[in-house]
Amino acid sequence: MEADLRESDSNLLNMTKQLDNANAAQKVAAEALEAANVEKRHLQEEAKSRDEEISSLRRELANAAEGKRVAEEGKEEVEARLKEVEAKLANAEEDFVANFHNTEAYSNFSDYFARVGQQEVLTALRTDHPDFDVKNLETRFPPPDAFRVEYPYVSFILYNLCEFNQRSETK
Repeated sequence: MEADLRESDSNLLNMTKQLDNANAAQKVAAEALEAANVEKRHLQEEAKSRDEEISSLRRELANAAEGKRVAEEGKEEVEARLKEVEAKLANAEEDFVANFHNTEAYSNFSDYFARVGQQEVLTALRTDHPDFDVKNLETRFPPPDAFRVEYPYVSFILYNLCEFNQRSETK
């Protein structure tokens, strides 16, 4: 019986060791499971964050595409309007030059150049006929320095008149 008792003690000791080993293995497995669950939650949160970021980037991309489309439409409208304005400006310049003789500036130029011509005639009279009294004529025909240019684009007007005359002559 003593041999049976020793054998039972030995079996009990082996079973206790096996139970301790199983408990230790279960504890390691539980810790590993807990660590895996923590890592899983972290990865799920990161995946959710990335999904939100992807959604946000897709919205931004859609908004950027819409903005680009609107900008291109606006650019096309501006270019079309610019062409219209340039055409109107060209027509306005041509109309101004073509009808310059009907403007007040033309009258002022005409008066100015007429006065220049009158002064040349008076100067010629004074030199060719020194005893002729030109005082009465001088009061009737004032000198051209009384003319005042009221238009800041006189050179522009004169240039365009020359250009218009050249174009008219070539037609």
